[in-house]
Amino acid sequence: MPDAGHIGLIVAPRREGTDAIGDYTRLLVAALRQEAVEADFLEWRADDVNGDLGALVIQYNPFSFGRWGFAPRLPLFLARLRRRRRRPRIAVMFHETYVDMRSAAWALMGSWQRVQLVAVQAGADIQFCSIQRWTEQLRRTAHGRPVHHLPVPSNLPDARAERKRARRRIGADADTLVLGCLGLRHPGRLPGHVLAAARAARAAGSADVLVLDLGPGEPSEKMPASHIRVCSTGFLDAPDLASHIAAADVFLAPYMDGVSTRRGSMMAALQHAVPVVGTSGHLTDDVLRDAPCLTLVPVNGSDGYAQAVAAFATDAERRAELGAGGRRMYEQHFDWPVLVDRLRRHLDV
Repeated sequence: MPDAGHIGLIVAPRREGTDAIGDYTRLLVAALRQEAVEADFLEWRADDVNGDLGALVIQYNPFSFGRWGFAPRLPLFLARLRRRRRRPRIAVMFHETYVDMRSAAWALMGSWQRVQLVAVQAGADIQFCSIQRWTEQLRRTAHGRPVHHLPVPSNLPDARAERKRARRRIGADADTLVLGCLGLRHPGRLPGHVLAAARAARAAGSADVLVLDLGPGEPSEKMPASHIRVCSTGFLDAPDLASHIAAADVFLAPYMDGVSTRRGSMMAALQHAVPVVGTSGHLTDDVLRDAPCLTLVPVNGSDGYAQAVAAFATDAERRAELGAGGRRMYEQHFDWPVLVDRLRRHLDV
């Protein structure tokens, strides 16, 4: 008989570059084992799985399982698995569903990804989703099967103790306002908001402003204006990235679709008690929109965003208050023990 308490977590094979979902899954396995749950990290190869598993959780992003997000073998794998007499309970964690129709190419990709999504749903006994809006959408095509919202925690270690050392490394003294962000050149972010915020912070009285770009691009340093620096670190390993986030005074999260509970970089800022100024958009979850410790501005227009950053650029006490509130919210709603408790409850293990 299958072991009801034994969980297998499946990810797509790792490709070149960063693999946030793979890192998330490894950390989830470790967190489950810490709670005395038998859990295995499994790399998907469209073949059979251990028949003794009580539950199988597939970590789904269409682009992880196939080029252009086209992965017909995955729903076929799930369909075969469902037909077995002895099989685990099948769960799918949707980190992403399908691309928005922002262009002709995206519209084409989105069409087959929508069909594929429904096929993957049909193979699942239970579904999880990283943000509230997608969770509500998935319930419409879930055939009555349960769908639960499961936010994504930070993938980074806690490096709050490294703040002072990290600031020295980036050349930030006590008078430097460090504005952290993850990827100025990322297509899902609004770089104009970041630079407008830096200029507004400088105009509000900050003696020196450092924009700390923690994206995976090539390291660079620019001087867009007097007393404003942009430092791009390039790729950093997890401990180094965590210490750089801890070094920030404010974390800038101007996402095109709004902050949401799938954004691990924002979760890392909350984890490190760094106040967050983000955008509120169509994907923003209620738990974030209603949080008093977050400063959220509508996506459209950089002026309001810049003013929100400038409002407490020179107010260290206010920044500390918001950062502490963000840390409390992270511990209560998003940290790994919270995720493990929710997952075990919904899987009944």
